[in-house]
Amino acid sequence: CSHINMATSSILRSPSKKSPKKRKHASVKNDALPPATTSIRVEVTEENKEYDPVVVSFPRGVPTSISNPNGDDADGDDGNPGGRLSPPKFTYSKLKASSSRGRRVTGSDESCSYSAFCAGRGHDNRLTKLYVAVLDKRNKTLKLIPSAEKGTVFALDQEVKAYTPNVSSSSMGVGGGNDGSSKAVSASNRVQMLVESFGSKKKQKVMASRAANVVNINSVVGAGNVMMDSVVKQGGMISEGNREALLDGSKVLNPVEVALLQSRRNTLPPFDVNADSPHKVFSAQLIAESTAWEKCSKIVDKVLKKADETPEEHWADKLLGKGGHHESLRTLLKSINPTKKGSVHRIKTTFLLSLIIRFHEKVSRKGGKILASSLDDCVTQVRLPAEVGPRIFELFSTPIEGREQGGYMMSRNQADKLCVWCLILYVIAASNGKDMAVSSINQLCKDMKLDDKKAALFLREAGFVVKKNGVGDLGVSLSVPLTFPPPKRGKKT
Repeated sequence: CSHINMATSSILRSPSKKSPKKRKHASVKNDALPPATTSIRVEVTEENKEYDPVVVSFPRGVPTSISNPNGDDADGDDGNPGGRLSPPKFTYSKLKASSSRGRRVTGSDESCSYSAFCAGRGHDNRLTKLYVAVLDKRNKTLKLIPSAEKGTVFALDQEVKAYTPNVSSSSMGVGGGNDGSSKAVSASNRVQMLVESFGSKKKQKVMASRAANVVNINSVVGAGNVMMDSVVKQGGMISEGNREALLDGSKVLNPVEVALLQSRRNTLPPFDVNADSPHKVFSAQLIAESTAWEKCSKIVDKVLKKADETPEEHWADKLLGKGGHHESLRTLLKSINPTKKGSVHRIKTTFLLSLIIRFHEKVSRKGGKILASSLDDCVTQVRLPAEVGPRIFELFSTPIEGREQGGYMMSRNQADKLCVWCLILYVIAASNGKDMAVSSINQLCKDMKLDDKKAALFLREAGFVVKKNGVGDLGVSLSVPLTFPPPKRGKKT
Protein backbone atom coordinates (compact mmCIF):
# COMPACT_ATOMS: atom_id res chain seq x y z
CA CYS A 1 0.00 0.00 0.00
CA SER A 2 1.17 3.51 -0.62
CA HIS A 3 0.27 6.93 0.72
CA ILE A 4 -2.31 8.83 -1.35
CA ASN A 5 -2.70 12.58 -1.49
CA MET A 6 -6.41 13.22 -0.88
CA ALA A 7 -6.22 16.61 -2.63
CA THR A 8 -5.25 15.03 -5.94
CA SER A 9 -8.15 15.03 -8.39
CA SER A 10 -6.37 13.78 -11.50
CA ILE A 11 -3.74 11.26 -12.51
CA LEU A 12 -1.16 12.26 -15.12
CA ARG A 13 -0.50 9.84 -17.92
CA SER A 14 2.46 10.18 -20.26
CA PRO A 15 1.46 10.32 -23.93
CA SER A 16 2.08 7.22 -26.03
CA LYS A 17 5.19 7.03 -28.15
CA LYS A 18 4.73 8.33 -31.69
CA SER A 19 6.97 9.07 -34.60
CA PRO A 20 8.50 12.59 -34.69
CA LYS A 21 6.25 13.54 -37.54
CA LYS A 22 3.09 12.45 -35.80
CA ARG A 23 4.17 14.06 -32.51
CA LYS A 24 4.75 17.34 -34.33
CA HIS A 25 1.37 17.08 -35.96
CA ALA A 26 -0.30 16.36 -32.65
CA SER A 27 1.40 19.28 -30.93
CA VAL A 28 0.25 21.68 -33.63
CA LYS A 29 -3.28 20.35 -33.58
CA ASN A 30 -3.65 20.40 -29.76
CA ASP A 31 -1.51 23.43 -29.10
CA ALA A 32 -4.24 25.13 -27.03
CA LEU A 33 -5.05 22.09 -24.85
CA PRO A 34 -3.43 21.39 -21.44
CA PRO A 35 -1.20 18.32 -20.87
CA ALA A 36 -2.92 14.96 -21.11
CA THR A 37 -4.82 14.32 -17.85
CA THR A 38 -7.60 12.02 -16.72
CA SER A 39 -10.00 13.17 -14.02
CA ILE A 40 -11.09 10.62 -11.46
CA ARG A 41 -13.51 10.70 -8.54
CA VAL A 42 -12.22 9.87 -5.05
CA GLU A 43 -14.66 8.03 -2.76
CA VAL A 44 -14.06 7.34 0.93
CA THR A 45 -16.28 4.56 2.27
CA GLU A 46 -17.57 4.35 5.82
CA GLU A 47 -16.44 1.69 8.25
CA ASN A 48 -18.21 -1.64 7.84
CA LYS A 49 -17.13 -4.46 10.15
CA GLU A 50 -18.50 -7.12 7.80
CA TYR A 51 -16.75 -6.00 4.63
CA ASP A 52 -13.67 -4.00 5.65
CA PRO A 53 -10.48 -5.73 4.45
CA VAL A 54 -8.15 -7.28 7.02
CA VAL A 55 -4.59 -6.00 6.46
CA VAL A 56 -1.63 -7.93 7.86
CA SER A 57 2.13 -7.43 7.78
CA PHE A 58 5.07 -9.79 8.15
CA PRO A 59 7.74 -8.01 10.25
CA ARG A 60 10.08 -11.00 9.94
CA GLY A 61 9.74 -11.24 6.17
CA VAL A 62 7.17 -12.51 3.71
CA PRO A 63 6.78 -16.31 3.92
CA THR A 64 8.37 -18.39 1.18
CA SER A 65 4.99 -19.86 0.36
CA ILE A 66 3.93 -16.36 -0.81
CA SER A 67 7.16 -14.89 -2.22
CA ASN A 68 8.22 -18.12 -3.93
CA PRO A 69 5.16 -20.38 -4.25
CA ASN A 70 6.84 -22.64 -6.80
CA GLY A 71 9.54 -23.56 -4.28
CA ASP A 72 12.44 -22.96 -6.66
CA ASP A 73 15.68 -23.00 -4.66
CA ALA A 74 19.12 -22.23 -5.98
CA ASP A 75 20.30 -25.80 -5.49
CA GLY A 76 17.23 -27.29 -7.11
CA ASP A 77 16.13 -29.04 -3.94
CA ASP A 78 13.00 -27.43 -2.58
CA GLY A 79 12.06 -30.25 -0.24
CA ASN A 80 8.53 -30.29 -1.56
CA PRO A 81 7.54 -33.36 -3.62
CA GLY A 82 4.57 -31.56 -5.15
CA GLY A 83 6.77 -28.78 -6.44
CA ARG A 84 4.45 -25.99 -5.20
CA LEU A 85 4.09 -24.54 -1.71
CA SER A 86 0.66 -23.90 -0.26
CA PRO A 87 0.11 -20.31 0.96
CA PRO A 88 -0.80 -19.83 4.63
CA LYS A 89 -4.46 -19.99 5.63
CA PHE A 90 -5.78 -17.43 8.11
CA THR A 91 -8.77 -17.21 10.42
CA TYR A 92 -10.30 -13.98 11.77
CA SER A 93 -12.14 -14.30 15.08
CA LYS A 94 -13.16 -12.45 18.24
CA LEU A 95 -10.53 -11.82 20.86
CA LYS A 96 -13.00 -12.74 23.62
CA ALA A 97 -16.29 -14.53 23.21
CA SER A 98 -17.96 -12.27 25.78
CA SER A 99 -16.92 -8.98 24.13
CA SER A 100 -17.73 -7.47 20.77
CA ARG A 101 -14.42 -5.59 20.65
CA GLY A 102 -11.05 -7.01 19.74
CA ARG A 103 -10.09 -9.36 16.94
CA ARG A 104 -7.46 -12.06 16.50
CA VAL A 105 -5.78 -13.22 13.29
CA THR A 106 -4.20 -16.67 13.25
CA GLY A 107 -2.76 -18.68 10.41
CA SER A 108 -0.28 -21.35 9.46
CA ASP A 109 1.44 -22.97 6.53
CA GLU A 110 3.66 -26.03 6.20
CA SER A 111 6.53 -24.62 8.27
CA CYS A 112 5.34 -21.65 10.35
CA SER A 113 2.41 -20.36 12.39
CA TYR A 114 1.31 -16.71 12.55
CA SER A 115 -0.72 -14.79 15.09
CA ALA A 116 -1.67 -11.18 15.91
CA PHE A 117 -4.43 -9.47 17.84
CA CYS A 118 -6.00 -6.05 18.33
CA ALA A 119 -7.54 -4.88 21.63
CA GLY A 120 -10.28 -3.06 19.76
CA ARG A 121 -10.65 0.03 21.94
CA GLY A 122 -13.02 2.62 20.58
CA HIS A 123 -10.67 5.55 21.25
CA ASP A 124 -7.04 4.80 20.40
CA ASN A 125 -5.80 8.34 19.56
CA ARG A 126 -4.00 7.21 16.43
CA LEU A 127 -3.14 10.04 14.07
CA THR A 128 -2.79 7.77 11.03
CA LYS A 129 -4.94 4.85 9.95
CA LEU A 130 -4.55 2.54 6.98
CA TYR A 131 -6.87 2.71 3.98
CA VAL A 132 -6.84 0.36 0.99
CA ALA A 133 -7.09 2.18 -2.34
CA VAL A 134 -8.91 0.48 -5.25
CA LEU A 135 -8.66 2.12 -8.69
CA ASP A 136 -11.43 1.38 -11.18
CA LYS A 137 -10.10 2.41 -14.59
CA ARG A 138 -13.40 1.77 -16.33
CA ASN A 139 -15.53 3.98 -14.06
CA LYS A 140 -12.61 6.32 -13.30
CA THR A 141 -13.04 6.12 -9.53
CA LEU A 142 -10.56 5.70 -6.69
CA LYS A 143 -12.23 4.09 -3.68
CA LEU A 144 -10.55 4.34 -0.26
CA ILE A 145 -11.64 1.55 2.07
CA PRO A 146 -10.58 1.55 5.78
CA SER A 147 -8.94 -1.64 6.95
CA ALA A 148 -10.63 -3.67 9.64
CA GLU A 149 -10.62 -2.57 13.29
CA LYS A 150 -10.52 1.18 12.57
CA GLY A 151 -7.58 1.07 10.16
CA THR A 152 -5.44 -1.47 11.99
CA VAL A 153 -2.49 -3.36 10.50
CA PHE A 154 -2.08 -6.74 12.19
CA ALA A 155 1.67 -7.32 12.62
CA LEU A 156 1.97 -11.10 12.59
CA ASP A 157 4.20 -12.84 15.09
CA GLN A 158 5.90 -15.73 13.32
CA GLU A 159 6.91 -19.00 14.97
CA VAL A 160 8.59 -22.00 13.39
CA LYS A 161 6.77 -25.26 14.02
CA ALA A 162 8.51 -28.01 16.00
CA TYR A 163 11.46 -25.79 16.89
CA THR A 164 13.38 -26.29 20.14
CA PRO A 165 15.90 -23.58 21.11
CA ASN A 166 19.47 -24.58 21.81
CA VAL A 167 19.29 -22.88 25.23
CA SER A 168 17.00 -24.51 27.75
CA SER A 169 14.70 -21.82 29.18
CA SER A 170 13.93 -23.76 32.34
CA SER A 171 17.52 -24.21 33.51
CA MET A 172 19.28 -21.52 31.43
CA GLY A 173 21.72 -24.24 30.46
CA VAL A 174 23.50 -24.45 27.13
CA GLY A 175 23.28 -27.54 24.99
CA GLY A 176 19.78 -28.86 25.62
CA GLY A 177 18.92 -28.12 22.04
CA ASN A 178 17.99 -29.45 18.67
CA ASP A 179 20.27 -32.48 18.72
CA GLY A 180 17.87 -34.30 21.03
CA SER A 181 20.31 -34.43 23.92
CA SER A 182 18.70 -34.06 27.33
CA LYS A 183 21.95 -33.07 29.08
CA ALA A 184 22.57 -29.35 29.47
CA VAL A 185 25.76 -27.85 30.83
CA SER A 186 25.14 -24.71 32.86
CA ALA A 187 27.34 -21.63 32.58
CA SER A 188 28.90 -22.19 36.02
CA ASN A 189 29.81 -25.79 35.13
CA ARG A 190 31.45 -24.61 31.92
CA VAL A 191 33.55 -22.12 33.91
CA GLN A 192 34.46 -24.88 36.35
CA MET A 193 35.59 -27.13 33.48
CA LEU A 194 37.70 -24.36 31.93
CA VAL A 195 39.39 -23.54 35.24
CA GLU A 196 40.15 -27.19 35.94
CA SER A 197 41.74 -27.55 32.51
CA PHE A 198 43.56 -24.24 32.04
CA GLY A 199 43.35 -22.26 35.31
CA SER A 200 46.12 -21.62 37.82
CA LYS A 201 46.27 -23.38 41.19
CA LYS A 202 45.11 -20.22 42.94
CA LYS A 203 42.05 -19.97 40.71
CA GLN A 204 41.31 -23.66 41.19
CA LYS A 205 41.35 -23.17 44.98
CA VAL A 206 38.94 -20.26 44.65
CA MET A 207 36.57 -22.35 42.56
CA ALA A 208 36.79 -25.25 45.01
CA SER A 209 36.00 -22.93 47.91
CA ARG A 210 33.04 -21.48 46.03
CA ALA A 211 31.69 -24.94 45.29
CA ALA A 212 31.97 -25.89 48.98
CA ASN A 213 29.83 -22.89 49.98
CA VAL A 214 26.92 -23.75 47.66
CA VAL A 215 23.75 -24.65 49.58
CA ASN A 216 21.35 -27.15 48.07
CA ILE A 217 18.05 -25.31 47.68
CA ASN A 218 16.11 -28.55 48.08
CA SER A 219 17.26 -28.72 51.71
CA VAL A 220 15.47 -25.43 52.51
CA VAL A 221 12.06 -25.92 54.09
CA GLY A 222 9.29 -24.80 51.74
CA ALA A 223 11.61 -24.52 48.74
CA GLY A 224 12.50 -27.02 46.03
CA ASN A 225 11.93 -27.10 42.30
CA VAL A 226 8.57 -25.31 42.49
CA MET A 227 10.12 -22.26 44.13
CA MET A 228 13.09 -22.30 41.76
CA ASP A 229 10.88 -22.45 38.66
CA SER A 230 8.67 -19.61 39.90
CA VAL A 231 11.68 -17.40 40.64
CA VAL A 232 13.23 -18.00 37.19
CA LYS A 233 9.93 -17.11 35.48
CA GLN A 234 9.51 -13.85 37.37
CA GLY A 235 11.19 -11.77 34.67
CA GLY A 236 11.53 -8.24 35.99
CA MET A 237 10.60 -9.18 39.57
CA ILE A 238 14.23 -9.84 40.60
CA SER A 239 17.41 -8.07 39.67
CA GLU A 240 19.88 -9.48 37.19
CA GLY A 241 22.44 -9.94 39.96
CA ASN A 242 20.04 -12.07 42.01
CA ARG A 243 19.12 -14.07 38.92
CA GLU A 244 22.77 -14.82 38.19
CA ALA A 245 23.37 -15.69 41.82
CA LEU A 246 20.39 -18.03 41.76
CA LEU A 247 21.46 -19.83 38.60
CA ASP A 248 25.17 -19.80 39.27
CA GLY A 249 24.88 -20.96 42.87
CA SER A 250 27.64 -18.62 44.08
CA LYS A 251 25.33 -16.94 46.59
CA VAL A 252 22.43 -18.07 48.72
CA LEU A 253 19.16 -16.42 47.64
CA ASN A 254 16.58 -15.93 50.37
CA PRO A 255 13.23 -17.20 49.03
CA VAL A 256 11.34 -15.03 51.55
CA GLU A 257 12.94 -11.87 50.13
CA VAL A 258 12.09 -12.95 46.60
CA ALA A 259 8.44 -13.53 47.55
CA LEU A 260 8.25 -10.16 49.30
CA LEU A 261 9.74 -8.34 46.30
CA GLN A 262 7.27 -10.01 43.96
CA SER A 263 4.39 -9.03 46.25
CA ARG A 264 5.55 -5.41 46.33
CA ARG A 265 5.88 -5.25 42.53
CA ASN A 266 2.29 -6.51 42.22
CA THR A 267 0.88 -4.11 44.84
CA LEU A 268 2.88 -0.88 44.64
CA PRO A 269 3.18 1.57 41.73
CA PRO A 270 6.40 1.46 39.69
CA PHE A 271 9.26 2.52 41.98
CA ASP A 272 12.98 3.21 41.62
CA VAL A 273 15.01 1.72 44.46
CA ASN A 274 18.13 3.55 43.20
CA ALA A 275 16.58 7.03 43.23
CA ASP A 276 18.80 9.75 44.68
CA SER A 277 15.88 11.97 45.76
CA PRO A 278 12.52 11.11 47.42
CA HIS A 279 10.43 12.72 44.65
CA LYS A 280 12.06 10.42 42.08
CA VAL A 281 11.01 7.15 43.76
CA PHE A 282 7.39 7.22 42.50
CA SER A 283 6.12 8.95 39.34
CA ALA A 284 2.54 9.97 38.60
CA GLN A 285 3.24 9.84 34.86
CA LEU A 286 4.37 6.20 35.07
CA ILE A 287 1.27 5.39 37.08
CA ALA A 288 -1.06 6.89 34.47
CA GLU A 289 1.00 5.96 31.36
CA SER A 290 1.24 8.23 28.35
CA THR A 291 -2.32 8.22 26.94
CA ALA A 292 -4.13 8.79 30.24
CA TRP A 293 -1.60 11.37 31.46
CA GLU A 294 -1.86 13.32 28.20
CA LYS A 295 -5.64 13.49 28.53
CA CYS A 296 -5.42 14.64 32.16
CA SER A 297 -2.92 17.30 31.09
CA LYS A 298 -5.24 18.62 28.37
CA ILE A 299 -8.18 18.89 30.75
CA VAL A 300 -6.15 20.68 33.43
CA ASP A 301 -4.56 23.08 30.92
CA LYS A 302 -7.98 23.93 29.50
CA VAL A 303 -9.44 24.66 32.95
CA LEU A 304 -6.49 26.82 34.00
CA LYS A 305 -6.59 28.73 30.73
CA LYS A 306 -10.25 29.66 31.24
CA ALA A 307 -9.85 30.46 34.94
CA ASP A 308 -9.52 34.20 34.29
CA GLU A 309 -12.72 34.32 32.22
CA THR A 310 -14.97 33.38 35.18
CA PRO A 311 -13.26 34.68 38.34
CA GLU A 312 -16.44 34.21 40.39
CA GLU A 313 -15.92 30.41 40.33
CA HIS A 314 -12.66 28.88 41.52
CA TRP A 315 -10.82 26.75 38.96
CA ALA A 316 -10.60 23.87 41.47
CA ASP A 317 -14.42 23.65 41.59
CA LYS A 318 -14.51 23.51 37.78
CA LEU A 319 -11.92 20.75 37.71
CA LEU A 320 -13.55 18.52 40.35
CA GLY A 321 -17.15 19.43 39.61
CA LYS A 322 -19.87 20.45 42.00
CA GLY A 323 -20.67 18.41 45.10
CA GLY A 324 -19.33 17.76 48.58
CA HIS A 325 -17.16 14.77 47.68
CA HIS A 326 -13.35 14.79 47.70
CA GLU A 327 -13.05 17.53 50.29
CA SER A 328 -9.39 16.68 50.80
CA LEU A 329 -8.64 17.13 47.10
CA ARG A 330 -10.64 20.37 46.88
CA THR A 331 -8.73 21.81 49.84
CA LEU A 332 -5.43 20.67 48.34
CA LEU A 333 -6.13 22.25 44.93
CA LYS A 334 -7.19 25.57 46.45
CA SER A 335 -3.90 25.71 48.37
CA ILE A 336 -1.82 25.41 45.16
CA ASN A 337 -0.73 28.51 43.26
CA PRO A 338 -0.80 27.55 39.54
CA THR A 339 1.81 30.19 38.67
CA LYS A 340 4.58 28.63 40.79
CA LYS A 341 7.09 26.17 39.37
CA GLY A 342 5.94 22.54 39.57
CA SER A 343 2.38 23.47 40.57
CA VAL A 344 0.78 22.34 37.30
CA HIS A 345 2.24 18.85 37.73
CA ARG A 346 0.74 18.70 41.24
CA ILE A 347 -2.66 19.76 39.87
CA LYS A 348 -2.56 17.08 37.17
CA THR A 349 -1.64 14.45 39.76
CA THR A 350 -4.55 15.55 41.96
CA PHE A 351 -6.97 15.38 39.04
CA LEU A 352 -5.79 11.84 38.19
CA LEU A 353 -6.31 10.90 41.84
CA SER A 354 -9.86 12.28 41.75
CA LEU A 355 -10.71 10.06 38.77
CA ILE A 356 -9.41 6.95 40.55
CA ILE A 357 -11.42 7.82 43.70
CA ARG A 358 -14.50 8.35 41.51
CA PHE A 359 -13.97 4.86 40.06
CA HIS A 360 -13.59 3.45 43.59
CA GLU A 361 -16.81 5.07 44.82
CA LYS A 362 -18.84 3.94 41.81
CA VAL A 363 -17.63 0.33 41.95
CA SER A 364 -18.17 0.18 45.72
CA ARG A 365 -21.78 1.36 45.35
CA LYS A 366 -22.34 -1.28 42.65
CA GLY A 367 -21.20 -4.12 44.92
CA GLY A 368 -17.71 -4.34 43.44
CA LYS A 369 -18.93 -4.84 39.86
CA ILE A 370 -19.62 -2.76 36.76
CA LEU A 371 -21.83 -4.68 34.32
CA ALA A 372 -21.86 -3.66 30.66
CA SER A 373 -21.36 -5.19 27.24
CA SER A 374 -18.00 -3.54 26.55
CA LEU A 375 -15.18 -1.66 28.23
CA ASP A 376 -16.29 1.63 26.69
CA ASP A 377 -19.75 1.20 28.22
CA CYS A 378 -18.18 0.53 31.63
CA VAL A 379 -16.06 3.68 31.32
CA THR A 380 -19.18 5.67 30.42
CA GLN A 381 -21.03 4.35 33.49
CA VAL A 382 -18.27 5.56 35.80
CA ARG A 383 -18.16 8.94 33.96
CA LEU A 384 -14.44 8.76 33.22
CA PRO A 385 -12.64 10.24 30.20
CA ALA A 386 -12.43 7.72 27.39
CA GLU A 387 -8.63 7.88 27.36
CA VAL A 388 -8.22 7.50 31.14
CA GLY A 389 -10.92 4.93 31.94
CA PRO A 390 -9.30 1.89 30.26
CA ARG A 391 -6.08 2.43 32.23
CA ILE A 392 -7.95 2.58 35.57
CA PHE A 393 -10.02 -0.51 34.75
CA GLU A 394 -6.85 -2.33 33.71
CA LEU A 395 -5.10 -1.56 37.01
CA PHE A 396 -7.86 -2.16 39.53
CA SER A 397 -10.38 -4.59 38.00
CA THR A 398 -10.70 -7.90 36.19
CA PRO A 399 -13.02 -8.79 33.26
CA ILE A 400 -15.98 -10.96 34.20
CA GLU A 401 -15.94 -14.18 32.20
CA GLY A 402 -18.84 -16.51 31.53
CA ARG A 403 -21.59 -13.85 31.38
CA GLU A 404 -23.46 -12.76 28.29
CA GLN A 405 -23.66 -9.18 29.54
CA GLY A 406 -20.00 -8.98 30.58
CA GLY A 407 -18.40 -6.36 32.78
CA TYR A 408 -15.60 -5.86 35.29
CA MET A 409 -15.19 -6.64 38.98
CA MET A 410 -12.80 -5.43 41.68
CA SER A 411 -11.47 -8.01 44.13
CA ARG A 412 -10.42 -7.30 47.72
CA ASN A 413 -6.73 -7.37 46.79
CA GLN A 414 -7.36 -4.94 43.93
CA ALA A 415 -9.27 -2.63 46.30
CA ASP A 416 -6.29 -2.62 48.69
CA LYS A 417 -3.99 -1.94 45.75
CA LEU A 418 -6.18 1.02 44.71
CA CYS A 419 -5.97 2.47 48.25
CA VAL A 420 -2.17 2.21 48.25
CA TRP A 421 -1.86 3.91 44.87
CA CYS A 422 -4.27 6.70 45.92
CA LEU A 423 -2.32 7.37 49.12
CA ILE A 424 0.96 7.59 47.21
CA LEU A 425 -0.56 9.88 44.56
CA TYR A 426 -1.86 12.14 47.33
CA VAL A 427 1.61 12.38 48.88
CA ILE A 428 3.07 13.25 45.44
CA ALA A 429 0.46 15.96 44.87
CA ALA A 430 0.59 17.43 48.38
CA SER A 431 4.38 17.52 48.61
CA ASN A 432 5.85 20.92 47.76
CA GLY A 433 9.33 20.61 46.32
CA LYS A 434 11.62 17.60 46.29
CA ASP A 435 10.61 16.34 49.75
CA MET A 436 7.93 13.67 49.84
CA ALA A 437 6.24 14.71 53.08
CA VAL A 438 2.64 15.46 54.11
CA SER A 439 1.50 16.72 57.49
CA SER A 440 -1.84 14.86 57.48
CA ILE A 441 -3.68 12.25 55.40
CA ASN A 442 -6.71 11.99 57.70
CA GLN A 443 -9.13 13.90 55.46
CA LEU A 444 -8.24 11.74 52.44
CA CYS A 445 -8.85 8.58 54.49
CA LYS A 446 -12.21 10.01 55.53
CA ASP A 447 -13.16 10.76 51.91
CA MET A 448 -12.20 7.22 50.85
CA LYS A 449 -13.78 5.63 53.96
CA LEU A 450 -10.39 4.09 54.74
CA ASP A 451 -9.36 3.22 58.28
CA ASP A 452 -6.40 5.30 59.52
CA LYS A 453 -4.54 2.28 60.89
CA LYS A 454 -4.95 0.42 57.61
CA ALA A 455 -3.71 3.43 55.64
CA ALA A 456 -0.66 3.71 57.90
CA LEU A 457 0.08 0.00 57.39
CA PHE A 458 -0.17 0.39 53.60
CA LEU A 459 2.25 3.32 53.54
CA ARG A 460 4.77 1.66 55.86
CA GLU A 461 4.84 -1.39 53.58
CA ALA A 462 5.58 1.01 50.69
CA GLY A 463 8.66 2.38 52.47
CA PHE A 464 7.11 5.51 54.03
CA VAL A 465 7.50 6.70 57.62
CA VAL A 466 4.13 7.35 59.30
CA LYS A 467 3.87 9.27 62.58
CA LYS A 468 0.85 10.48 64.59
CA ASN A 469 1.03 13.86 66.25
CA GLY A 470 -0.65 15.05 69.44
CA VAL A 471 -4.01 15.83 67.78
CA GLY A 472 -4.21 12.48 65.98
CA ASP A 473 -3.10 13.54 62.49
CA LEU A 474 -1.05 11.01 60.51
CA GLY A 475 2.07 12.59 59.03
CA VAL A 476 3.81 10.82 56.12
CA SER A 477 7.35 11.16 54.77
CA LEU A 478 9.68 9.28 52.43
CA SER A 479 13.48 9.19 52.39
CA VAL A 480 16.18 7.64 50.23
CA PRO A 481 17.61 5.10 49.83
CA LEU A 482 14.23 3.38 49.70
CA THR A 483 13.96 0.88 52.54
CA PHE A 484 11.16 -1.62 53.03
CA PRO A 485 10.23 -3.08 56.42
CA PRO A 486 11.38 -6.62 57.23
CA PRO A 487 8.87 -9.48 57.04
CA LYS A 488 6.74 -10.03 60.11
CA ARG A 489 6.75 -13.34 61.93
CA GLY A 490 3.44 -15.01 62.55
CA LYS A 491 2.22 -15.47 66.11
CA LYS A 492 2.85 -18.83 67.71
CA THR A 493 -0.22 -20.94 68.27
